[in-house]
Amino acid sequence: MNAITHRRGFTFLELLMSLGIMAMLAALAAPMFGSNEALQLDITKRLLVSDLEYAQVLAIANPETEVALIVDEDGSGWSIATLNSPSVPLTNTSTGEPLVTILGSNAAASATNVQLTCNTENNAVAFDQNGGLIDFAQSAQLYLQCGETVLVIEISPTTGSIR
Repeated sequence: MNAITHRRGFTFLELLMSLGIMAMLAALAAPMFGSNEALQLDITKRLLVSDLEYAQVLAIANPETEVALIVDEDGSGWSIATLNSPSVPLTNTSTGEPLVTILGSNAAASATNVQLTCNTENNAVAFDQNGGLIDFAQSAQLYLQCGETVLVIEISPTTGSIR
């Protein structure tokens, strides 16, 4: 007679498959448990660089107007305006909305804990008709801070390149 034995447990292949699935799930879930300071800074940096480039384009397209990105004094956002009227933001030509970004709302809703400071006079990064800075004396530096993490955006005075 043949005795039938029933084995209980998992095969080696089943254990490897289970561990592989668990490793993939852990890799997907791990970023959710980390600090989001870097993510907030990255989002804010991308928005800020985009608006700096847009201000450059406006300055090149309108050589008679000195266009600037104006940083709010309290560091809560910025706007794009002319140096003649820095408190009056320009408007988007397609939507008519003012070119204003407030950290913690709309496109910058996820940047609630970010503060922005600038090393330029009057908190204005002004561009000339060639896309460079109006003031050639020093490079403009914008500092984004979230908690203990600081990110620096630097603009070359002669070329206007953003790093």
